[in-house]
Amino acid sequence: MNGSDALAELFRLQEKDLELDRIREEQGNIPEELKAARAHWQALEAELAKFQGDLREQEMEYRQNEAEIANLKEKLGRAKDAQRQAQSAREQTQYENVIQQLDDRFKELEEINKPKLEEIVQLTGEVERVRALLEEARPRLEELEAANAARVEALEASYQSKLAERNALAATIPTSLVKEYEAVRKSRKGQGVAKVARTGSGYRCMGCNVQLPMNVAQKVYQGNQVVRCPSCGRIMWKGE
Repeated sequence: MNGSDALAELFRLQEKDLELDRIREEQGNIPEELKAARAHWQALEAELAKFQGDLREQEMEYRQNEAEIANLKEKLGRAKDAQRQAQSAREQTQYENVIQQLDDRFKELEEINKPKLEEIVQLTGEVERVRALLEEARPRLEELEAANAARVEALEASYQSKLAERNALAATIPTSLVKEYEAVRKSRKGQGVAKVARTGSGYRCMGCNVQLPMNVAQKVYQGNQVVRCPSCGRIMWKGE
């Protein structure tokens, strides 16, 4: 294979590589409907987590208050029994003060827990509501996820088939040229080879659109050596 033919095949190799790049990019492109379904699901999950957190907090405070209320009831009972058995007015007064303090705290906790219980009921309803919305959204999300998985799988099958074709073509091109092309392609956004375009004022590299010195363009058209663009570094090919 002469130099010109090798460059022509190298350009064909690049076309296959660019097609492989497009397939990989397409695999990563999530369909808009799936994006929306995922966002909706995540928003519901976040909402559920918030309500569940608030509910746990309210329930914990409610239980703590209920435990203290039960303890206060026992203390009140004991204080009233002790007051009835008091032997002096002074002891009666002391127990009266204790009973009053316990009773005030008892009433305070009851007042706190009444709206808290209402809040627990409301939050429990919100948790159930959001759970129902999640269950309602689940079938459509699963359907879209399955369709996307099938799409990605089909693209992968196409990718592997085209990759085999690409590798078969690469095997027919001198190894040193392929390696040089791959190194340039890696640093130049997927393009390692660029055609040379004839313009009214001379020749341009179609990779970077920079005008080429005449001696560089002549070497490209002679086709007996690998010539790189002095501006972008891509391997240049004169075209067919």
